[in-house]
Amino acid sequence: MCKLDRDDLEDILKIVNFCMARIKTGSLDIRDLLTKMLDVFQSYDAGFFPSNQSFTGVDLSNTFSIKESSADLEKYIEYYWRYDPLYSAQFSPQPTNRVFKTDDIIPYSQLKKLDYYREYLARINWFGELVIRLCTDDGFWGAISLTRSPKQPYFNSTDVKKAKFLLPYLINTFEATMFLARIIGEHKVVEQWLESRLDGIILLDAKLHPFFYNDKVRQFCLSLSGTKMKGVFKHQSTDITVPETIVDDCKYLTRMFESQGVFTHNRIINTRNGERYYIKYTLFNQSCPEIPLPWFIIHINKLTIHDDETEVLLLKDYKLSEREEIIAKYTGLGLTNKEIAVKLDISLFTVQSHLRNIFEKTGIKRRAQLANLVKQ
Repeated sequence: MCKLDRDDLEDILKIVNFCMARIKTGSLDIRDLLTKMLDVFQSYDAGFFPSNQSFTGVDLSNTFSIKESSADLEKYIEYYWRYDPLYSAQFSPQPTNRVFKTDDIIPYSQLKKLDYYREYLARINWFGELVIRLCTDDGFWGAISLTRSPKQPYFNSTDVKKAKFLLPYLINTFEATMFLARIIGEHKVVEQWLESRLDGIILLDAKLHPFFYNDKVRQFCLSLSGTKMKGVFKHQSTDITVPETIVDDCKYLTRMFESQGVFTHNRIINTRNGERYYIKYTLFNQSCPEIPLPWFIIHINKLTIHDDETEVLLLKDYKLSEREEIIAKYTGLGLTNKEIAVKLDISLFTVQSHLRNIFEKTGIKRRAQLANLVKQ
């Protein structure tokens, strides 16, 4: 059984350090990796055959190498792969024979007799090949092919042992960086979707700090600048302030969730310049050990004097209590506070207290607006 000497271990350490650095940054330039592998294994060329999107096989169309020309690669992809004696062992998605060399599959004496060698390998100066298959029980990430020219010595058992030692580090690097790339891609899709919406959206974390918002929120926050502000945060090098009203509403919703299990809240905010906004809050409180909860999803829609949106919002959207709904309906029907008190057999002070809560939850300031809601 072969033993690795000091030089072999130093070579392995070079690749391990390279892989660990790429895992930390979350990015991998495969050409940089191939260049490192080229040097460590004293190869003539190095190529990478990536997996397909389902990680069940190889995507030959995206294959590349350090020295082989694109024209020669195209010839292999279009024709010569059929006659490659290493093809099945190299690209099978099953996690067997993760590392092997040419003469583990076919003796060099037989390889030289093949038309595949004479017409293709000899022309691109390839002969011996060391294959490192990046596959696990969960999927196939691709294959690294290290090749030597006819003038170089064949790959041996020491090269195989070095490659097997490196294999888990290589697989971890590909898994980590590909997973991160997929997460980043999904995040970009979500951002594009949020930007395409007609309403403004803000996501606040458990500390009520903005995690994300779309550009439409900018104009909403500027319009609300007449109210008290807190929580300055930046987006695209621009300071945006979150109105204190929104922060207070989130705190109110948190208390309502803890006491009554309510996870949504709605209100209308009137600005000093006469603009009106309908704001809907949703508390996200699913169990997630890695993330402190709750989070808040906030939708903001501008209402104009020509819109009937205010009136179409039903009382139930505001999460009023049963008594508040009754008082709101009586108020909307034109009854005075005294008449409501008599009808419900409660004090005038209690009616006034309920009305204050109703106006606070709905953002409505006049009884006429409340009448419009009740009519619906």
